[in-house]
Amino acid sequence: MDYLKKPHSNSVLRLVGVSFLLAVFAIASCSDVVNKTPLVEQTSENFFQNEQHAIQATNASYQKMRDWNVHVFSFIGLTDMISDDATKGSTPTDAAQLLELENLTFDAGSGDVSAWWEGNYQGIYRTNIAIKNIPGIDMNTVLRDRLVAENRFLRAYYYFNLVRGYGGVPLITEPLSPDEYEQDRASAEEIYSQIISDLEAAADDLPVKSDYPASDLGRATKGAADALLSRVYLFRENYELALQYAEDVITSNEYQLLPDYFQIFTNEGENSSESIFEVQATDSEEGGTGSQYAEVQGVRGQPNLGWGFNRPSRDLDAAYENGDLRQQATILSPWEELPDGSGLTVVENTTMVDERYNKKAFAPSDHAGARGNSPVNIRRIRYADVLLIAAEASYRTGNEGDARTYLNMVRDRARVGNTNTMGVIPENMAPLVINSLDLEGINSRVFARFVNSGSPADVAGAEPFAYSFSRGRPVVEVMDLFTSINGTEVTNRTEFLDALNAQTSGSTIPVEIIRIQHTDNGQVNEEITLNVAVEELLPDVTASGQSLLDAIWHERRVELAMEQKRWFDLIRQGRAADVMQALGKNFETGKHELFPIPTNEIDLSNGRLQQNPNW
Repeated sequence: MDYLKKPHSNSVLRLVGVSFLLAVFAIASCSDVVNKTPLVEQTSENFFQNEQHAIQATNASYQKMRDWNVHVFSFIGLTDMISDDATKGSTPTDAAQLLELENLTFDAGSGDVSAWWEGNYQGIYRTNIAIKNIPGIDMNTVLRDRLVAENRFLRAYYYFNLVRGYGGVPLITEPLSPDEYEQDRASAEEIYSQIISDLEAAADDLPVKSDYPASDLGRATKGAADALLSRVYLFRENYELALQYAEDVITSNEYQLLPDYFQIFTNEGENSSESIFEVQATDSEEGGTGSQYAEVQGVRGQPNLGWGFNRPSRDLDAAYENGDLRQQATILSPWEELPDGSGLTVVENTTMVDERYNKKAFAPSDHAGARGNSPVNIRRIRYADVLLIAAEASYRTGNEGDARTYLNMVRDRARVGNTNTMGVIPENMAPLVINSLDLEGINSRVFARFVNSGSPADVAGAEPFAYSFSRGRPVVEVMDLFTSINGTEVTNRTEFLDALNAQTSGSTIPVEIIRIQHTDNGQVNEEITLNVAVEELLPDVTASGQSLLDAIWHERRVELAMEQKRWFDLIRQGRAADVMQALGKNFETGKHELFPIPTNEIDLSNGRLQQNPNW
């Protein structure tokens, strides 16, 4: 079907005027998505005849969100890789054009800049067709109004992508006739006005999450519309309304933080109590029901789960406070056991540089269909995000007490039930690592994967895991294996955390380790006792003034890391130049706040589309 193929080079403003060929999609269950089962090709003029057609057209609007040019390759490049959270990843020469995004050397001819423009306009076209034609169908009026509202929510979402990325863009709210293909740019203010109008209308007619049957779980809700409105107003610096809509979500009692941060991005965490809106995907043998979102970020090599793009940066590592376990829930490293219970180990890929992966995009190794048919839902709005919007908006409106309350709700969950830390990320050894070492007489299998710089453990002399590779197995250069915390034997990660939580914050305790090292003469195991200070894990923030705002911004980074939020947050906060220039990136103020309008769109508009400043 035309709308499912990769876009051609012709202008999207021309593409949105072609005849309507609709593929039928149906959401089958809470874990299913819009299924890709084409039944018939019809035009917009003869298609919208009954209730089922209205549902199918709306499902097609959702389906676009799983496509390559909306939430996959270019999107990840223009949100994560371009920021300080990530780098290109993969092998150095694979998709080398993404280095232009990472290094801020791209221009208006960038295929990724063009692809994301096209993808969002294709989504807008589908919603415009549905919004125009569904009201004329003789059907249940409540369902009719709900379907129109769903499309208006989706149209607002697509336009919000465009206005943040490109500024003012052509405003198209109806299918175009051939003499309307050449459009001028609307102002950013006009685009935002349309977004707000669509979301307010959507919120009036959408049900709350709990009112949807299980078969419709994942559709847009009133809570999703309110949450997106709060984010829109945050970007507009209208903090009163940002707070109002965020608190509407909070007081709705429809959402709560999932107690275990590690569960959010698993199959069990999909459409959870924390989920406000996520793009639905499922696997199938025939394919076409999933997304490549996970594949492009998946483990490259052994096991072969993907392409290895979007590598979490070392700068992101440094952003986590001492012992913040969200780091472990976000970053998947070489010689780590896969988080799907398969027992498989990530084998170091020596063709990659500083290999690491986005664990939040991890897809189980045994899903049906090809790797490009990933069943991973793409989380777009989480309750934690809304709480942090409420925190920032409360601060901006002069209520620092509420700002700290909302901020500390997020930090409390981030502790995952723990109270103390010494500044290490403990990890259980993966099976392949265990099989590669001589552990005779050693019961422990928990080691320090990461040691926070300047933390008590670092000061005491603990070492992070260091390794090399030989013949398919790890060569352990340094591994600190924990055996005892203040006299309590520990053999695994759970026992380590329990023993540490039993200590008194502020005390200094003996921590016994076995330091495993590789030498020319083979493996050497050295028993060492470290005297380590115990400190409170992620203490509540008590700051005020600018320090409080800085703490809220910091929390947004580590809580939402690798979720494609960071770049637009930096732009909104006015900090992008300072942050990126500190990393040696040539961010130009007055230029890089927006992407360029794609060159091909300007050419095909006969000059009616004007380029953004300094591009």
